[in-house]
Amino acid sequence: MPSNRITVHFIKYFLFCSFLVQFSCSNTNIIDKAQDIHINNASLPDSSDISAIVDSVRVLRLFDAPHKALGSINQLYVVNGQYIAFDLENTKRINAYDANGKYLKTMMENGPQSGDGLSLIDCYANEKDEIIVYDYAQMKLSTFDSELNAKTAIKGKRLYHYNHIASLPGTHKFVGFTSDNLTNAAMQHQKNTPSSVDFLDDKLQLLKKEFIYPKKFDGISLFASPKSFFAFKDSLRFFRFFDSYVYSMENDEIERRYKITYDKGNFPQDFLMTIVDPHYADFNVGNNGVLSAKAQYKYFNGYSCLLNWLENDSLAYASSITFSNGRLQWMYSIIKKGKNPLVSTSKALVERSRFKITLPPFDAYDRKSKEFVAYTTGNRLKKYLLKNSQLIKSNKINDESFYLIAVRFKSLNATPF
Repeated sequence: MPSNRITVHFIKYFLFCSFLVQFSCSNTNIIDKAQDIHINNASLPDSSDISAIVDSVRVLRLFDAPHKALGSINQLYVVNGQYIAFDLENTKRINAYDANGKYLKTMMENGPQSGDGLSLIDCYANEKDEIIVYDYAQMKLSTFDSELNAKTAIKGKRLYHYNHIASLPGTHKFVGFTSDNLTNAAMQHQKNTPSSVDFLDDKLQLLKKEFIYPKKFDGISLFASPKSFFAFKDSLRFFRFFDSYVYSMENDEIERRYKITYDKGNFPQDFLMTIVDPHYADFNVGNNGVLSAKAQYKYFNGYSCLLNWLENDSLAYASSITFSNGRLQWMYSIIKKGKNPLVSTSKALVERSRFKITLPPFDAYDRKSKEFVAYTTGNRLKKYLLKNSQLIKSNKINDESFYLIAVRFKSLNATPF
């Protein structure tokens, strides 16, 4: 069931943004200390019962103000017990809610008023529990403190375009990931060396470029993820489509932290040369514009890629996609960290014992409550609830409202799958 909700948002989000994505061919500055994580997707079960490792499950309704309702949720964060939801797809609005789901305020939205954005495209929570909102059209970052009050704004002197920007923990630097480097490379006066990751100073000026790839591939059409960064302790995790690694960034160093391998469908490390180059005319935006989802899938049959990554001290959560015969197949993994990581993977994660619910894909992690948080609509929530679930009565669910499902896992140090 989770795949239906995500598939709709996935396709609508990417076709709406019309972004391009590029990949590294030469990364000499990256430290390789990757730990292998093996995911068995050769015989993928429809569901897996993870009741043994679930400590608690909460369902929370988000109560929107009538004139400030969200039409969708594309990004979700938890800051100081408050929930931040970003609707990039419909209202272009970022709403904040308290611990009980009550609407607090609209932090920013696109509009003509003072304080409005021109083209809001990304937001994130840093390690200080501040919310940073990225205005793509102005190369502007607006910071809100942990109490959701406007704090500072930085506007870059040059107009670089990024899908996602994040603060580098413990510094005043920023990291930007872009899937459209044509403009950036030209404005950086380095048009022959396009990159997909840039390090920026506290004034959003370029410090250095990483994940540099051949100019030939600047302008190909591929999907990009709704998120690419996750703050973990003193580091910043970085992940992206068609890349088997989860990276760790500290200061100005990049380290391969995890390597995700699948029984079936691993993307080759030379993805550009192996997959894209033989079909270059089909991927070239100048020839076709942005490719449809169906047009892209035909080249990815049997390959898997990482969509999302969340992590705490004892476990990690990953969601992956397999392109098979022109269709999306989703899989979700709970990874017990350790010397030899244990992985439970299926098409759906289910708590059948106490709470009786199929869990939607997780989108955020609350460091204080140690909960993994997912969102869904009321009409989907009714389908997630199993028979005799006491989490919430179906007649109390508003079909049109958004709901959060917060899950706390037991310590996996002593709990097997």
